[in-house]
Amino acid sequence: MHVFSLWKKGLFTFLLSFWVSFLAFSQEKKSDRLGILLAGEAISQSFFPIVGITYEHMFTRKSGVDVGLFYRLEKNEFLVTGYDPFGMPSYYLLSVTEGYVNLPVLYRFDAGFAHFSFGPQIDIFTNWQQRKGETLEITSYNRTPRVDYGALLKIGREIPFKGSLIFEPELRIGMRPFVMGNPYIGIGLRFKKALISNE
Repeated sequence: MHVFSLWKKGLFTFLLSFWVSFLAFSQEKKSDRLGILLAGEAISQSFFPIVGITYEHMFTRKSGVDVGLFYRLEKNEFLVTGYDPFGMPSYYLLSVTEGYVNLPVLYRFDAGFAHFSFGPQIDIFTNWQQRKGETLEITSYNRTPRVDYGALLKIGREIPFKGSLIFEPELRIGMRPFVMGNPYIGIGLRFKKALISNE
């Protein structure tokens, strides 16, 4: 009986300590945040839009994960050779606007004066459209591979607006695709809302 009583007291002490630690940890971490991103990226001397939703989950007040689901555009130009009935070549510069679903999964760190997010991103080719007014019509177009991988670094600063609403302008520096190493730079603005206001 004495041993059983000690075991119950030990278990109670352990559970109480765990619960207190859990509450303390919960108070330390920031609330999850859901947001909308409006951004633009400079790729090959052109500026392309990117729009989508973001979700932040903070494990502590300093570190967490920053994920997103975006749709972005990019232009691809290429030279095509055609021949007239007499066999004389003609050259045409054609351009296609490509659409991608972009999925970044980033580690987020709060340095106080700014937020840093870094990690991999996935691009999935979804659709294309030929630019209007070109001489030749493209009837079929595809990207190989359809799925590409890259890296993304974001630097932002949160600006509280009203209640649980937050603005966060950000600088975006990335490489897409990772193997070819094509760098780009961009700017964006996030409109975020804390899901639970516990800060």
